[in-house]
Amino acid sequence: MQIGDKLRQLRIYKGLSQASLAEGICSTAYLSKVENGKTTPSASFLEKITMKLEVEHSVFSEEKSLYYTNLIRQIEEKMQLEEFTEKEISTLHLALYETLSMDLQVKVFNLLMHYYIQKNLYSDAQKLYELCEKIIPLETELIIEDKHDIFTFYSLLGNYFYMQQQYHSADYYYTKARDCGDKSRLQLAKIFFNLSLTKQRILDDMHISLIYAKQALDLFVKEQDHNEVIDVLVSMAVQYTHIKNFEAAKNCLEAAEQKLHQYPETQQKPILFMMEYHTGKLFEAMGNDDAALQKYITLTNTLEENTSLVYVLQSMVNLYFKQKQWVQVQTYCDRAMHLAERLQMNYVYIQLVVVRANMLRIRQDETGYEKELKKALSLAKDASLSKLIKEIAYTLGDYYMEQRFYKKSSEYYKIALLATK
Repeated sequence: MQIGDKLRQLRIYKGLSQASLAEGICSTAYLSKVENGKTTPSASFLEKITMKLEVEHSVFSEEKSLYYTNLIRQIEEKMQLEEFTEKEISTLHLALYETLSMDLQVKVFNLLMHYYIQKNLYSDAQKLYELCEKIIPLETELIIEDKHDIFTFYSLLGNYFYMQQQYHSADYYYTKARDCGDKSRLQLAKIFFNLSLTKQRILDDMHISLIYAKQALDLFVKEQDHNEVIDVLVSMAVQYTHIKNFEAAKNCLEAAEQKLHQYPETQQKPILFMMEYHTGKLFEAMGNDDAALQKYITLTNTLEENTSLVYVLQSMVNLYFKQKQWVQVQTYCDRAMHLAERLQMNYVYIQLVVVRANMLRIRQDETGYEKELKKALSLAKDASLSKLIKEIAYTLGDYYMEQRFYKKSSEYYKIALLATK
């Protein structure tokens, strides 16, 4: 099984089909049996295969697997003790280029992706994912011994895509993680919460997000994880705000605030920010724009240049746009776009491009408006952001319909419809 697993992985990495690798050496059926562990390959077979794959014969040695198994275990222990250094990162990177069993490759991927996401190293996470695509079959069910590693693998892929703001893909992998058998109650709670967040971004029906949020809340309460309880309550406030159930939203924020006072150790910057920011969003939804704006302005004076600041600036842009304060819209839009681009926040950046397009139309620059919307649509397609593709394509369809360019209008309506499938 060990040899077959390694052989399959090498073949996939080299981009070869079973038929092309077997050609001139053995039958495709025999190669398939070796890969599936149904037969033990001969020494002459391995010699010919390694020559064709252009690798050392030693890649099939059990000693190498034992070495990396022990090494990965040591690194896992260091990570738990927060003694993870650049030396361990380099070691794991080298391991990815070794011909290891699928079990070990998944363990290496999990350690590295966890580190990159934790440290907000977006470009490193992207490079790791691109390498992962070549060596680990993402579209098929993983067959490895440690079922918990499969759960972690799918959870981390969900986190990666959520970080990339590719919410449909994040939802897909969180669902696969949910359906894995080996997970604790706390891990299931986190998956429910993550599914609530992705559903919130990809579905129009906020009630589905609330169902997952309530399931997560129930489990976090049982686990007495007060930080997560507060996070879920704030997210539920957002979801209730979306469906205009302002009383329920207010109750969630008050319950979260009560928890903050009850458990002082929960009063960390990210949680305090979420409370203040979403209180502002609730004010905004209720029509109290001045109170909302005051919240946002206060936050801009306290936040560092991070993703949180981008969301606050975007909210200010939208409010100033509503109030027709065009100078303020331009100032804060430019600042938000610059920061969103630097932090690779594609979703928000594209939304701000649309705001800029709308500014151009207000100035009666129809050519500029059309150009900016097309740019936004192109960026949304490149990032596979189907919800934005749908919204922008419909906007362009409506625009061309107004201009009586019916053929163009039909083309963009078709793009919008395809994005929903």
